[in-house]
Amino acid sequence: MSGRTLFLASKGFLASKGYCAAILMAMAIWPSPSRAALDDTFRATVEGDWAAQEQRLGSSPTAPEAIRRVMARVDRLLEDLARMSEAGDLRSEAARLEQLRPGVGSVEMLDEPARAELYREIRWIGRSLALKNPLLAERPLVFMKRRRFVCQMLHEYLGYYYDYADIAGGSVCVLPRPGHSFAARDLIDGRLPRGNYTTLALSYDARTIYFAFAERFQGGLGAEKKPDYYSPDRRCFHLYAMDAEGGNLRQLTEGPDDDFDPCPLPDGGLAFMSSRRGGFTRCNNPWEPLPAHTLHRMAPDGGRVQTLSFHETSEWHPSVLHDGRIVYTRWDYVDRSAANFHGLWLSNPDGTNAGVLFGNYTTRINACFQPRAIPGSNRVMFVAGAHHADVGGSLVIVDPARTGLDRETGQDKFDSVEILTPEVCFPEAPDWPTSYFHSPWPLSENYFLVSFSFDPLPGMSSGESRDTQTGLYYLDRFGNMELLYREQGISSMYPIPLVPRPRPPVVPSALDPELGDEGELMVTDVNRSLLAMPAERPIRALRVYQILPKTRTHVVNQPRIGHANAESARMLLGTVPVEEDGSAYFRAPARKPLYFQAVDADGRAVQSMRSSVYLQPGERRSCIGCHERPGTAPSRRQTLAMARPPSQITPGPEGTRPFSFPRLVQPVLDRHCTGCHDGSSGKDRSSLALTGQPVDQFTQSYVNLRPFVRWHEWGEESISPIVTRPGRQGTDESPLLRILADANHREAIQLPESDFRRLYLWLDGNAPFYGTYEEEQLRAQQLGQAIEPPEVQ
Repeated sequence: MSGRTLFLASKGFLASKGYCAAILMAMAIWPSPSRAALDDTFRATVEGDWAAQEQRLGSSPTAPEAIRRVMARVDRLLEDLARMSEAGDLRSEAARLEQLRPGVGSVEMLDEPARAELYREIRWIGRSLALKNPLLAERPLVFMKRRRFVCQMLHEYLGYYYDYADIAGGSVCVLPRPGHSFAARDLIDGRLPRGNYTTLALSYDARTIYFAFAERFQGGLGAEKKPDYYSPDRRCFHLYAMDAEGGNLRQLTEGPDDDFDPCPLPDGGLAFMSSRRGGFTRCNNPWEPLPAHTLHRMAPDGGRVQTLSFHETSEWHPSVLHDGRIVYTRWDYVDRSAANFHGLWLSNPDGTNAGVLFGNYTTRINACFQPRAIPGSNRVMFVAGAHHADVGGSLVIVDPARTGLDRETGQDKFDSVEILTPEVCFPEAPDWPTSYFHSPWPLSENYFLVSFSFDPLPGMSSGESRDTQTGLYYLDRFGNMELLYREQGISSMYPIPLVPRPRPPVVPSALDPELGDEGELMVTDVNRSLLAMPAERPIRALRVYQILPKTRTHVVNQPRIGHANAESARMLLGTVPVEEDGSAYFRAPARKPLYFQAVDADGRAVQSMRSSVYLQPGERRSCIGCHERPGTAPSRRQTLAMARPPSQITPGPEGTRPFSFPRLVQPVLDRHCTGCHDGSSGKDRSSLALTGQPVDQFTQSYVNLRPFVRWHEWGEESISPIVTRPGRQGTDESPLLRILADANHREAIQLPESDFRRLYLWLDGNAPFYGTYEEEQLRAQQLGQAIEPPEVQ
């Protein structure tokens, strides 16, 4: 406290009440340990940031509750640091807090200037303690400056859109003395052309920095002059590397696809996300061609690129867990909402055994982004973000040992989740926050480096169209937050300590080359289901479907595959038997997104996946049943299926490989229905036409059967929006089968079992019309012609 402030306080309210001496003298004669040596600009910036933090919480530095709150936070920090032998001498901060404690106890008796000074004194002590944390002290940070295209997270890592809006700027920098100075060193220093930066990473030995960069188009600024998405001149993000000091800057990838999200692997390789697998996501507007990007890996020099994930929509943000597996975000909307289900997934570094960790069956969190293992813990930190906005949101920690699905709803239980920043609501689920976090780097269970913005999350649905900027911060679980770096006009993100860190173990690959381009799947007991299977419908087979990634056009419902909104084209590879004990063992093609249905003796699906699985060539993987808890180990008991060689998939009937309503269902209608339902009127005739006459993009029969069919989709007509329930599949829910069994139809038609099974396959397969996205094949299928399945095209 300055002499003038002490004099004014002593002449004011406190003096009149007799409180002045001990409290005010304590504030004056014990200067804050980290305050005196700072220049005025730095000090003013830090104190201004504290005031903004209080305003964000609906408070102010002079509010008595704010002062008590900050004192409690600093007390907890001091107590925790005192348990850390490497924390150094904390006695001056502890003594200073004790000197100020009477003032906090009598804070209502202080006038406003004195409260403001008391608040600042406590905060400077807290900052001094935070910077003595051995996890942060004297450790330089590497970070990224960047500008973002504001729309959705779907656009954020695609270089094309930065030309679309002519956005450029950024660099990779080092902050040598975080918390003590804002002086940063630019590691790029003009060596790359005008462009954009994203997704920063550091090798385990801290010698190599990786990032993604996209050069901007130089031919003009207007939208009419930039390259079209389908042009060979389109700019993309590519991966770059350089030494930690900035030397040896080099480009690792090139070509017409976006490569981003570098992730060093324990075996020396580099995982990353790339659009090079091909195909589009399925819910795009005409102006937004959005390619699907999935998990890949390569050698450190950019060679030997390998696709690890064959999921049919997009993935983001890989990092490595302490056990050597990769955790990442997958957007998983197979016959579900395209605006939800961005959960956390796990994979071995060779792409095997991909499976869900958390968030695939909930709408309480819209998207789980930027997962990262917490040092010294098995828990994982991530950002709870939104689909219709750029990446950012609230900070959440999940315990993999406690994840699971609710036995009543089938949705993710939240017992495993700790919300670290409850003042930031989960974006888009159900509201939009007024501030947000980005790119957390956990130092321990209690301490974190983060990016943070006081402004709303930008995005197409958030109400914020500006590229709101983030700064770099220290954060602890006690509520202390300290500014480390901020630059006006640009975001600072991805703070990473520039020090070596432990290298996780290498997960050995167990691929069997003798399996060629196939893999093997083993199911212990398909009846072991989270939601109980109907006892009267024992499972006798599994259907194996292949999802066909969207090609040719990026626009939603162009082409329309069937009644369901924005659905995937698919084909039925066939069926495999399920033994009496519920076990199955079979071969399946590798590198294909697959899903399965459990089928009863009548050929009707009882349960169906709303996700996909894939195999690497030579992979053997197993599961217990339907929706077991993530990470559950398979049973060691010998099953009937494992006592024999693996089954081969038995193909389905004509019209399922790929799906074709005119070849699968129309023959049944022609044999049994069109005699009455030909569209004519009169005695014993019906106006409901079930002929195969083309009508617009479908046929009369397909259009007219719509009221009698049910399906899963992204939309209000879905049988169920999040999970499927046993006994509620397409055949179960569609009125068509009940009509065929009524008194008017049962005796008159007498469908043979083979024709009923054709209808079951169509209804359980989501009632599609087409099984392709290609224009010539669409015309052929509408006319009832056969087309080649994708694997032989």
